[in-house]
Amino acid sequence: MGPKRKIALCVGISVLGTIIIMAAMSAIPGLFIPVRYFIVGIVCSSSISTPVCILLVRQSEENKRLRLELEGRVADLARLANYDGLTGLLNRNAFFDRAEQVHAQPGNWYLLIDIDHFKRFNDDHGHLAGDAVLRAVGIAISEALRPDDLYGRMGGEEFAACLLACDADQATRRAEHVRTSIQSLRVTAPSGRIVRVTASIGLSISDPAQPVEASLHRADIAMYAAKTGGRNQVRRAA
Repeated sequence: MGPKRKIALCVGISVLGTIIIMAAMSAIPGLFIPVRYFIVGIVCSSSISTPVCILLVRQSEENKRLRLELEGRVADLARLANYDGLTGLLNRNAFFDRAEQVHAQPGNWYLLIDIDHFKRFNDDHGHLAGDAVLRAVGIAISEALRPDDLYGRMGGEEFAACLLACDADQATRRAEHVRTSIQSLRVTAPSGRIVRVTASIGLSISDPAQPVEASLHRADIAMYAAKTGGRNQVRRAA
């Protein structure tokens, strides 16, 4: 209901209440109220209640606006606390927090994804191009994996993912899907040049008996093996 209707409703209730009270009093023997006094009562009631109702409705609408604004600010703060501002993926802390919640489940695998020659993007095309590459890679990762998988930006050009409930072949296929999705990216630099992107990926099975960091460390070692082995490939930890 809009503010004008709220004001009209409040004034109408006030006037109706005045009429009912005056009618009840008029029904009492010896207290008959002439029609002209009814009119005076209605006019007085509406003239007094209208500004009061306007004030109350405006205050109510302002309180509603402030509440919605506050809820929006709280939601923004919660997002800033959990998501990377550039890519929209989970930030490092949020990724580890959520990975800890599923770490005890069997059949999880970790990916460590590092963009190849990322420094060259910044040096050759500027930091805006580097940011565009990071955003594009973040989108490619989120689209290549399932909605219930975890993925986030660890910092710089490094990303991580936790693949839930899969075997070695499935994990390898998903990692390859991430790699090919990144390889297919074509990012337009501010100069107008088209930038091609590849990534090296390390893959490691989760070990619930050890911390998340230990599983990611093995994926990190595998990722560096992919780097030294020619980049743009997936290597599985031994």
